[in-house]
Amino acid sequence: MEDELKGQFQYSISGDSVTITKYTGSASAVTIPRGVTSIGNGAFSYCSTLTSVTIPNSVTSIGYYAFSCCGRLTSVTIPNSVTSIGYYAFSGCDSLTSVTIPDSVTSIGNYAFCDCKNLTSVMIPNSVTSIGNYAFIFCESLTSVTIPNGVTSIGYAPFTGCDKLTEI
Repeated sequence: MEDELKGQFQYSISGDSVTITKYTGSASAVTIPRGVTSIGNGAFSYCSTLTSVTIPNSVTSIGYYAFSCCGRLTSVTIPNSVTSIGYYAFSGCDSLTSVTIPDSVTSIGNYAFCDCKNLTSVMIPNSVTSIGNYAFIFCESLTSVTIPNGVTSIGYAPFTGCDKLTEI
């Protein structure tokens, strides 16, 4: 796996854990190599060329600011192995139009999808128990959100500025 990581990623290895710490490539479509267990804080932030990313089933967490301000990101595949989406993980991803959060995710961090101006729909699965503060703030195109009965904690003002939101 280390050969797959070299040249495109900075990473750290600790025991069985492999964390991408920074994307250094310039491709618009990125497939993260199998065996990576987490996407570190800010790993892809401000990647102006990134349009799509495929995350393997080995990844269990998406860190703070992981894809923040990737303005061209239109597609992300989050696998069923991911259990948490960190603070600001996809904030400022203006081109992201829809997100499917898998059944494995239990928490959505503060500001996780804030300022995703073209995000129109979000399906939050039954596994999610916590939605952070301002999680979807200023998602101006958001028209529909499904929140399951199992959610026990919803942070402060998660849908502020979602003026087109007509159904929760």
